[in-house]
Amino acid sequence: MAAWQKWWVTLLFLIPALIAGSGILLWYFQSEAAAQLAINWLATPGGQLTLVVFAIYLIILTVGTIATAIFRPTTVKQLTIVRDGAYQVNIDRGAVEKSLRLSLAPYDLYNAAARVKMHWRHRQADVTITAMLSQRSDARHLRASLHHTIANDLKQQFNIDLRKLRVKLTPYDHQQKVAIV
Repeated sequence: MAAWQKWWVTLLFLIPALIAGSGILLWYFQSEAAAQLAINWLATPGGQLTLVVFAIYLIILTVGTIATAIFRPTTVKQLTIVRDGAYQVNIDRGAVEKSLRLSLAPYDLYNAAARVKMHWRHRQADVTITAMLSQRSDARHLRASLHHTIANDLKQQFNIDLRKLRVKLTPYDHQQKVAIV
């Protein structure tokens, strides 16, 4: 989170904290003259309107906080794979995708592409492989073999577990240009 965002969040949550603190002080010192003045003002239509505006502000703040917590993405572009005190090793999503694409080379696939979604909480990855089958590819055993190869590649090179593997293979078309790794 950027520093300016932290300041805004602090300011947004500081207002309810100050008002709640004032309410506690009013309750504790309710027999004092200044507190009686404030309590009497809160009983007027202007005070009631102020309480309604503050309640609406709290509702909006609560809904916004819950929405941020629920809809925050769990995938990252860089994943920390090793942490040792103040030092950490991050791996970029693009590097993982290139490594997976190179590990697909023995399978004789054309236009092989790998898309990776890395989940930062459990150090897992969702992998989508898109490629064209060549004439030499064995389609019967390809899926299981790809799953084994990709899972081993992720675990050995990056210490990341494979969560999901999606394989999208299309038949070879003589009219399309192909790239062979």
